[in-house]
Amino acid sequence: MSRLRVLVADDVELARQKVIRLLSAQEGVEVVGTATNGPEMIDAVARLRPALLMLDISMPEQDGISALLEIPSEDRPLVIFLTAHEEFALTAFRVNAVDYLLKPIDAELLAASLARARRRLATGTDETLQKAPGASPPARITVRTDTGLRVVLAEDINWVEAVRNYVAIHVLGETLIVRSTLQGLVARLDPRVFTYAHRSVVVNLHKVRELRPFGNGDQRMWLHDGTQLSISRSCRESLLRLLAR
Repeated sequence: MSRLRVLVADDVELARQKVIRLLSAQEGVEVVGTATNGPEMIDAVARLRPALLMLDISMPEQDGISALLEIPSEDRPLVIFLTAHEEFALTAFRVNAVDYLLKPIDAELLAASLARARRRLATGTDETLQKAPGASPPARITVRTDTGLRVVLAEDINWVEAVRNYVAIHVLGETLIVRSTLQGLVARLDPRVFTYAHRSVVVNLHKVRELRPFGNGDQRMWLHDGTQLSISRSCRESLLRLLAR
């Protein structure tokens, strides 16, 4: 395994040292330098040429995102944003971030982010934005309900949830109850449009109106029809990345 060269940019020393300790515990990772503000980060990237940048968003003199955008795209390393503020998530993914980690940084989530960075370096692509292989997903699906076969336009589906041995499809003011597994139904939908909010709920991203923090690090989303759904921590990063396309 080739060593992953990482630069850590954070103005808070304790936070910076914690990230360095977590990175040092990961196999094949080399911390090549640190920075405490935006201008220092820009200079360090030019001098050290890291493959990956662990970048705090809120820093003095210049915030992390605006500093990153000053680096020419061809010289810009991959970036994992670090922050205590969830409201920057969509902005972070719009600059093609590998990931967005909330402080205090969780070691397991960091490991998953580093693995994602390695895959992107190896393939040159963002795995969450790739199209499914084969033919394009159908614009409509046919499901069997208690009254017979029902043709449902994919664009009309707001969200889908698992209910014991059934799946509830919430579509245009009504709910269709279908004997199926959630996984089986989702496999028939476009993965660029339909994604998990948590393990028993899948949402149509075109129907999402807004996301809000909801205490204890949790987050919820509101759909255009007023539906409120919770978002699990394990699904949050991939959902935000898709929303930011």
